[in-house]
Amino acid sequence: MAEMSSSLAVTGAAMDAPVSSSVAEMGAMNAPVSSSLGVMGPLLKKIDSLLPLDYRLRGPLKDRVALLKVDLEEISVALVEQSMVDFPNEMAKYWMNEVRELCYDIEDFIDDMMLTHADAKMRSVQSFKVGRVKIPWLPKTVRPCTRAARIAELRALVREAIERHGRYLDGCTSSSRSLFTVYGHIPLMYAEAANYLVGVDDTKTKLIKWITDEEQHPAETTNYLVGVNDVKIKLIKWLTDENEQQLKMVVITGHAGVGKTTLAKQLYREVGQQFECRAFVRASRKPDMRRLLEGILSQVQQHRCPSNSYTVQNLIDNLIKHLQNKRYVIVIDDLWETISWDIVASAFPEGNNCSRIITTTEIEGVALECCDYQSDNILKMKPLGREDSGKLLLNLVFGPECLCPEQLKGAFDIIIKKCAGLPLATICVSGLLTTQPDNPKLWQHVQEFLCSNLSTDSTLEERLQEILKLSYNSLPHYLKTCLMYLSMYPEGYTMQKFDLVKQWTAEGFICAIEGTDTWEEVADSYFEELVNRGMIQPVDINYNGEVLSCTLHHVVHDLITLESTEERFITALDYSQTIRGHYSKARRLSFHFSNPRYAKKPTGLTLSKVRSIGFFGILKCLPTIVGLKHLQVLILEFWGDQQGINCFDLTGICRLFQLRYLKISCDASVEVELPTQMHMLRYLETVIIDAAVSAVPSDIIHVPGLLHLSLGDKTDLPDEIGHIRSLRTLHCFDLSSNSEDNVLSLGDLMNLQDLNLTYCTEESDEHLKRNLTALASSLGKLVNLKSVSLAPGVSRTVIYHDVCSSMSSLPSFLQRLELLPPICIFSRLPRCIGQLRKLCILTVVVSELLMEDMDILTGLPALTIFSLYVLQPTAESIIFKKGAFLGLKCFKYTCGVLSLAFQEEAFPNLQRLELSFNAHKGEQYYNLLSGIDYLLNLKETAGTIGAATGAEEHDMRVAESALRDAIRKHPRFPSYDNVKRVDWVHEEYQLRTQAKDSPSEKHETLQKQHGRKEGDSLHEQPRILLKESGGETKQCADSWISHFPPPESIISDQMKSGIPIHF
Repeated sequence: MAEMSSSLAVTGAAMDAPVSSSVAEMGAMNAPVSSSLGVMGPLLKKIDSLLPLDYRLRGPLKDRVALLKVDLEEISVALVEQSMVDFPNEMAKYWMNEVRELCYDIEDFIDDMMLTHADAKMRSVQSFKVGRVKIPWLPKTVRPCTRAARIAELRALVREAIERHGRYLDGCTSSSRSLFTVYGHIPLMYAEAANYLVGVDDTKTKLIKWITDEEQHPAETTNYLVGVNDVKIKLIKWLTDENEQQLKMVVITGHAGVGKTTLAKQLYREVGQQFECRAFVRASRKPDMRRLLEGILSQVQQHRCPSNSYTVQNLIDNLIKHLQNKRYVIVIDDLWETISWDIVASAFPEGNNCSRIITTTEIEGVALECCDYQSDNILKMKPLGREDSGKLLLNLVFGPECLCPEQLKGAFDIIIKKCAGLPLATICVSGLLTTQPDNPKLWQHVQEFLCSNLSTDSTLEERLQEILKLSYNSLPHYLKTCLMYLSMYPEGYTMQKFDLVKQWTAEGFICAIEGTDTWEEVADSYFEELVNRGMIQPVDINYNGEVLSCTLHHVVHDLITLESTEERFITALDYSQTIRGHYSKARRLSFHFSNPRYAKKPTGLTLSKVRSIGFFGILKCLPTIVGLKHLQVLILEFWGDQQGINCFDLTGICRLFQLRYLKISCDASVEVELPTQMHMLRYLETVIIDAAVSAVPSDIIHVPGLLHLSLGDKTDLPDEIGHIRSLRTLHCFDLSSNSEDNVLSLGDLMNLQDLNLTYCTEESDEHLKRNLTALASSLGKLVNLKSVSLAPGVSRTVIYHDVCSSMSSLPSFLQRLELLPPICIFSRLPRCIGQLRKLCILTVVVSELLMEDMDILTGLPALTIFSLYVLQPTAESIIFKKGAFLGLKCFKYTCGVLSLAFQEEAFPNLQRLELSFNAHKGEQYYNLLSGIDYLLNLKETAGTIGAATGAEEHDMRVAESALRDAIRKHPRFPSYDNVKRVDWVHEEYQLRTQAKDSPSEKHETLQKQHGRKEGDSLHEQPRILLKESGGETKQCADSWISHFPPPESIISDQMKSGIPIHF
């Protein structure tokens, strides 16, 4: 991409030259929608499309449109010039706002005219069938004379704006820019930089010991721990009683940007698996307590909250019930109010289960309240010392173990001093410097800016704000626009990358160069660069280093909200406060609330010009959206209430002819009613409905530009889904409710890249077999498919089928393949998987596993995450040979019997190992994990042990001890104790017949291996389980659920295209 070149876009010297009108015209014509230029670029292109001879526009009217284009091209030059001034005066700001508003009005008029023309063309084509028909939902046709008059009126307004610019602003752009605007990819991901805990390694080690009551070996600490910051005397008191069983509370406090959240995230990541229940949530200055509590409940339950949990008290009651007599750890980040703490604290039952709660806050009074005024439980983080700050900046800009070049040392020292030991400030400055680390002019510019804007008396808050302003103002316009758009979301909100890139595309912020990257690839690169520059903070990161979700630091949120307000880009309204004004010129509106008690439906608003709406909160407060004919983006996230609202009427969206993006998310108590027809929404690209839907319009298959369709499970899709040839994403396709013909029609979706399937209701086994066979046939045709996921629905139906014989080939570009039980089980690992050279993520279930089967996969170069579930316990160890799985970073292995062996140089990059098996009665465990010490890069391990039939408490303890001893052979885990119990790890005892083994010999082998005596039940089950009954059904279903995420998280991860590293 031209814009993403690694060279410096503009330097101070370059900006001395005036911008030529031809360059400015070209820039405006090719510019996407932005906060600085508004819709100037798309508007010029639309007008240009009206001028060709073949466009049915009357001659005089076309001439007037051409003159309007000339005027707009002239004013676009001035707008581009003014947009390149870093600190325009108030008159210039007013003029730019006026021109942007005028361009929005002109585009609205052009859109209406083009829609009317399209309608006339449709009637012309169909006139032999229906003649003239009055369709009530189409806009009224504007007579040519009326349109000509309106064009004349708009031209007059444009000419007046041009004259005002010449009179008051001509010559105001000749001064050079004071700031650099820099482009380019930053080598070190901030996602990785966020793990740098400089100077707090002692703190983290002591906190982990306090939380777990266990010592941590130095090798267990995460990478990038630089320096020692021994300021934790208060922690000594917490460590005196290692047998403390009562609920304990710790508060991490300190100034904004000092690293509180980073430390809390590291603690949660490293010790969270040792707790039976865990959750990490973010508060804010105006927290939505219902969303906060719902976030905790959904994480500790590992599935969506029940529909009756729609009040704060319901959520508190459910949390108390679920956490009672369990060991849990809860992290509440960025707490600001004692009232909020009082509410959330009431949901945590006390007990003697070693439960822990961690909060972070900037407010000393809140910290004291959280700890019942026991100051010993407060850890106050201080800014980094000069040496540690220098190490952090060096690591981020030049890489670990690198030194600062001699010619940059002067600027380096001054910049470090100005950052005042705040990691967030240092990270943001490094995000700017890393674009061109060896450019002394850039270093000098940063130094001069900080020296001129910060004095020795500047507070930490002022330093952080000025550094963030520097980073923001140094962003290219396209990144400023994308970042500013995040102010659409409430403070503290976690935003999914999957959603943001599609919203940016729908808004027109993305400019893809023909023949290069696609729109979404460009949007992905924008997201990554904002992460790299430190402006947005990662939340979930997969093992490929891809950031899947993000949030904003509250200081950054304040900055972009202020900038957005000044440029009239997004208007945020709190509908729990009095709203004054009509906001008739607002183009993008965000509705949120700070106090549910006073929340009410906004009235008196004039929303006819609104293009984007984001609504967050209570359904009854949602303003009317019918009739907003220019609406392009609609984001609705709400819940019902106790007033009986259980249906949301969305039938009116069929009249939103400009709609491009629709997302609805609500609790299970609300059902969404869609219109009966949607084919007239020809610009619609994305539909995401995370809610119950009464019915999907049958004509949705005729929406011409639909790219992404995501519906909840148990939603019936119309027949002939294969007609949506443009479709790239499809979630969720229910194999239980769709016919065999509809499954076969999936093979016609030649542009499909992401497919999520589910099985929600119990149908006949023959129906499932036919659909799985049809699915295998369809998958072989989808040459562009990159991701496939098949997961059971919420009904947890235990029906599965051996699909090995049905699947002979898979799309060669497949990067993700997740086939989860209890639907899709292979008798053996299919050989076709070994041909997927681009496969990164694999989840598969097999009835039996042989040594030669693993050879199919060991050479896959891109495989990063591998989850393998084996039903029939193996009688021999599975040996991973030298050079096996070179790129694998996460391996999850589940089998009733654990026996793995790693040879030297196998799994050289493995970072996380998850193991699940059963304890058997009387079993003695030998060589559970032979060669585990060869896994040199292993950082995290997790063990889960179930109880096989007949196993007792003694057998469980023996198995736990054996697993601990096996893992402790690894040098990084000398004191490992991260073992979790479950009721049962699903296993089957189907005897594999071989020429050398008779059934009786094989039976005897398994008996010896499991410590069973003759006559003990082997809990035998058939090879292909059709249906289970009674208690076995529940036990089997619970077994699957305990080892695989519930459907909601599978879908969520699928949409985000990765598996989060934070768990």
